[in-house]
This record gives sequence, C-alpha cells and structure tokens, in this order.
Amino acid sequence: MQYWYDQQIRRYILQFIRLFDSFQIKKGTKSTSDSESYIRVPVRYADMSRMVAHILRHSSENVMNSAPFISAYITNLQIARDRLQEPRLVDKVQVAERKYDNSAKEYIAEIGNTYTVERHMPVPYNLNMAVDIWCSNTDQKMQLLEQILVLFNPAIELQANDNPLDWTNITNVELIDIVWSSRAVPQGVDTQLDIATLTFSMPIWLNPPAKVKKQSIIKQIIARVNNTDSIDDLDYDPRFIDFFENFSGQIGTIVVTPENAQISVVGNNVSLLGAYGKNDSEKWKDFLEGFGELQPGISKLILRQSANIEDSSNDVFGTLAFHPTEDNQLVFTLDSASLPSNTITAVDKIIDPDTVYPGNTLPAAASGQRYLLVNPIPVGNSSFGSSFTAEANDIIQYDGSNWAISFDSSQVSSTQYVTNSNTGTQYRWTGSQWIDSYQGQYKNGFWKLELASS
Repeated sequence: MQYWYDQQIRRYILQFIRLFDSFQIKKGTKSTSDSESYIRVPVRYADMSRMVAHILRHSSENVMNSAPFISAYITNLQIARDRLQEPRLVDKVQVAERKYDNSAKEYIAEIGNTYTVERHMPVPYNLNMAVDIWCSNTDQKMQLLEQILVLFNPAIELQANDNPLDWTNITNVELIDIVWSSRAVPQGVDTQLDIATLTFSMPIWLNPPAKVKKQSIIKQIIARVNNTDSIDDLDYDPRFIDFFENFSGQIGTIVVTPENAQISVVGNNVSLLGAYGKNDSEKWKDFLEGFGELQPGISKLILRQSANIEDSSNDVFGTLAFHPTEDNQLVFTLDSASLPSNTITAVDKIIDPDTVYPGNTLPAAASGQRYLLVNPIPVGNSSFGSSFTAEANDIIQYDGSNWAISFDSSQVSSTQYVTNSNTGTQYRWTGSQWIDSYQGQYKNGFWKLELASS
C-alpha cells in the first residue's frame, strides 16, 4: 500500500481546540479608569514535544507555570463497533465544474471538466478528549466553567472541513464528565495549581483515499444535414442505397422549447409560464442559464402569429431586457415595424355606446370620426340617430350628417387589422372578435429568443 497521510485526526484536534480559544476572565478595574479589565485565556495542545516544553520553561526547572490557561489532549481512541457499516461500499459521485474563461478571468455559464469521485466506506472511531483548566484561584475556575458549560447542552456540532464531497466532515462534541479539582480538600498551604478537568466524546470517521477520475465524454456532434428534393444532390455512399432509395425528399423541422415553457405577453412585460400555462414564478435568469446571454436592448423575442408553427411570415419581434424588480418577467420593447400593416383605417377610440357617446365623454359629432363598438347600438338611440343601429365589433363613421357602418363584423370573416389612435394599440379581427394583434399567451414552439452565445 502506498504512503498517504491526510491529517484527519489532527484536523479534529485543531477544531476541538478552537472551541475553547476565546474565553476570558475578569481581572479587575484598570488603574487609569473605572472600566473592567479582562484577560483572554490561552489554550494549547497539552501533548507537546519535550524540546518545545523546555523552551517555554526558559530552559530552567525553577519557572512556575502561568495561570490561567487551558490545555487539551487525547485520552483514548476506540473503534466504534456500533457504527460499523458495509466495509466494501464504494459510493460514486459525479462532479461538474463550471467552465473557466482564461481571457476574462471568470467562470461562465457552461460545463467545464467533469469528474467521478469514488468514496470508500470510512472507519468509525470514538475520540475522547480531555480539557484541563489551570487556575490560580477558585474564582478564575468558576468564571471559565460557567462560560464553557452552558455551551454543551449536552453537545455541539463540529465541522472538520468545508469539503462538500466529504460525507464525514460533521461530528458532535459531547461533554461526558467533569472533575472539579485535582487537589485534595482541605488544601492547607499547598501551592499546586488548581486544575478542573472536562472530558468530551467525539464520534469521528477516518476516510481512506478517494479515487478521482476525469471524465472524457463527447460534448458536441457536428453533422451535415441537407434539404433537397433529389438524392443526386447528395454525396452519399452507394453502400447505403437501401437507405436512400426510400428518400422522400423533404426533411421536417422539429421545434423544441426547454421545459415546454409558455410565455404571457401583456403590455411590455413578458412573463415565464410553465408547460401547462401556469405561472410558477420561475426566474428568467435560471431558465436562460446554459443557453446564452441575454443582452439588454440587443437580444430579441420573436412571436409567431401564424397557426402554422413553420410560417414566419407574420412574426412580431422586439428587444428584451431584464425586469428591474420582477425575476419572472422581461421588459419587451416592440419593433413597431414588425407589426402587420393595417387593412382598415384607424379608429379614434373603442367605446361602449351605452355609456359613451357624442356630447358625453366624446366630442360632438364631426365628419371623419370613427369608433369601434364593444356593445350594440339599438334602434332608437338618439345619440347616434334614432333610426341608426349597429352591432358589437362594428366600426362606425360619421359622414358629416349621419352615422354609418364602416366595418360590418357580421359580413367579414377574413383577418383584418386596425389601430386605436387613442392608445396606439393594434387589433386583429379573427372573424368573430377583435383581439390584440400580438399580446396574449404563447405556447411552446410559438415564441423564440435570440440570445448572444456565451
């Protein structure tokens, strides 16, 4: 077996000692002020080398130990039979790094190197540690013990390292015994330092070395795809004539939307929806990660208006930017040039003739005024002429003396477009109703993003 050493027990000891590193005792009042004076109590590992101990004593046997101080040491290490598990278990973990851009000196949203880590079953042990509290008087001991004992109720967790692949880095430290004093009572004139001893138990694991393997996988396949009506245009291998003899001459298009997501376009906001059209509050940044970078004012959203998913002749598009406050929305700036051309002269307003009419909210009737109706005008409505009638979805126009129907919705079934001059919004006639020409909900395959490559 090859030599290896990972300092595992050493790390447990260091983390254990750090638990007692910041305790203080009150010394008294400073001579120059009324404020209290405190001393930080040092902590050290008791099992030091003889050379170090000799140096600390200034190479003399006549130097007294300073107090107070805390020392920690191992009392015993026992194998934990009750925690033994399958000794031959090998656990494999797949790890993927983010790709690092050496030119920009930063990680980018692409997968870099991938690894397989084989972790072997660790061996369980119970590590018992003792902590000696050296004091020159009882008050010092009580100050330190009161600060320490309240922490262990009865145990605290300890993290040996920050390695996310180490399945044994969390343990706990439990206080199991207390010896109040090392001196006999009564003490008389004995000058020996008073030592209180706390005993702790730590269940630990010792890990054998793990195997780390770098994966080599195919990340990209480049293939030539041809769209032709004749196999004579293809440079094919005659050995595969059986495949090409049934060549139909057409290659279909498959449109794929990640997660089958849908979107909702309302005004200048684009909300991300789930596969069933429900707003799951998914963040756009999380959704786009791995597909490219959204550059504000440059990246495009393309909305397919045709019922044929392959027909791009009536596509509406515009630029995108991240919403400043809503993670689930993008800000959409429409390119008005992409809107379909109006087939009907613009209307001044969209009105409900029951509540809005010339002289009431609307200006007095004047030649050329045009309105789109959301409700019918019945016979006998004096506001538009007692004999004039029109239906909902009709467009009416004033010719200078009378109101007339300019667009009869009951007679038109073809697609028509008209703009509301009051709001600048364009509407589309579907044959049965007027709807916004591009706002609404788009299913997967009927919307597309053009992002910058990352």
